[in-house]
Amino acid sequence: MARHFHMHREWALTTGLALFARPIPCFRVKWAGMKPLSVACPAFTADPTPVVLAELAVRPLQPDEHARARQLLDQEHYLGAGQPVGLTLTQVVHHHGRWVALLDWGPAACKLTDREAWIGWSAAQRAERLPLIVQNRRFLVLAATRLPNLASRALALAVQNLPAAWQTAHGFRPLLAETFTDIEQFEGTCYQAAGWTPCGLTKGFGRHRADFYQRHGRPKKLWLKPLHRNARILLGAMDLPAPYAAGVNPRTPERALPLKSAQRQSLFDALRAVPDPRAKNRVFACASLLTLVALALLAGRKHVAEIQRFGQFLTQAQRAELGWPYKPGTRFRKAPSYSALYNLLTQLDPQAFAHALNHWLQAHHGTLPRALALDGKYVRDQVLTLCLSEHETGAPVAMTIAAPAPCTEQAKKEGELTAARRLYPQTELHHALVTADALHCEPATMRLIVEQGGDYLLQLKANQPTAFAKAQAVAATAAPLLPVRV
Repeated sequence: MARHFHMHREWALTTGLALFARPIPCFRVKWAGMKPLSVACPAFTADPTPVVLAELAVRPLQPDEHARARQLLDQEHYLGAGQPVGLTLTQVVHHHGRWVALLDWGPAACKLTDREAWIGWSAAQRAERLPLIVQNRRFLVLAATRLPNLASRALALAVQNLPAAWQTAHGFRPLLAETFTDIEQFEGTCYQAAGWTPCGLTKGFGRHRADFYQRHGRPKKLWLKPLHRNARILLGAMDLPAPYAAGVNPRTPERALPLKSAQRQSLFDALRAVPDPRAKNRVFACASLLTLVALALLAGRKHVAEIQRFGQFLTQAQRAELGWPYKPGTRFRKAPSYSALYNLLTQLDPQAFAHALNHWLQAHHGTLPRALALDGKYVRDQVLTLCLSEHETGAPVAMTIAAPAPCTEQAKKEGELTAARRLYPQTELHHALVTADALHCEPATMRLIVEQGGDYLLQLKANQPTAFAKAQAVAATAAPLLPVRV
């Protein structure tokens, strides 16, 4: 008597080569008009009832279960278990305690063109917030328990549980999940059925220790799954809610520099104009070190040690752009030491550096944003810098350095006011809104901003009693920014 069974397309594509990892029963199958043939099929030959799928549950592995999970992945997954790197989490999907599927999660890929375009964040945001993306490194439905529709159900349960499990394990919640499927072997039907979005193909590169990326010529399909309904907005936002902010790493190495290659070259050329105060027995050119300093400042580094570490993580190609020399007897370019940077910066004329950098910022910024923030900061209690920065990204638009003075509140007040009045005439403020604290709420400052084509929004406090009283009287009858409520 002929025996029939239904092979679901999702089950067939999900199992892949791992289907034959262990012996499974064979049945004589016969279709109308066809000769009998032997077909390998799973132990279950019918679609599971909704009750069975509804009884599936998911949980993170316990410490004493990792060895068993790695053994199963090595035996049944075509890529094996792999080596864990960085923050990881392994989940098990089970049916009343019986293991059904395994999912292994780890760090996201460092850079993916289609992913970055989908999110819409900057290179600096990507470097800082990459831990908020987790990658599904392995997904295995165990051979002994495979059922049609089980793969997509297990995947959906795991993703639903992932943010809370990751927070328990690592202290923060991720916002996005990613994974890849080999287009030569799988369609990724279970990911599509579980609500993942295909986002193009990779360029066929893999990680390599020396060159960071190495071409392997096998592009894979990229899939993305938001773990929050506003994942894209939050990943590119200026501030993050507390459950996600803990995952931000502001000191992560920034291999993807905050400037493109042509911009880096023009910055290098602009900084050639800064006089080199050092003796002639120097290894690194002054412009190459100052370019590193400028790039590190644009990426949010503030101290010499952070700038030096920033340079240590540049690739060989990026070091070649800066003209850094080779290590003796090798084909690898060395990065400058802390002492090389410290010696240059302690002897450098800060005004010459600020003038060259500010000139470059003005030449390359293009149309200014609608909102700029002015703020002054001391660097190691020695140098007072004043910077106009974009509200949304924090990227500097113009900067200057105040005259040397003791680190006191009075010196900061006088230095900021003087530097600001020197900065505004050098900056194109057309269609820009400048915001600043109450220190800058003075007629001279307002006049300089307006003369450069900008508008201002300045704080007003009780330390200016006459102006403050007039502002209160106006606000009592008509709000300056919103219509009066009737």
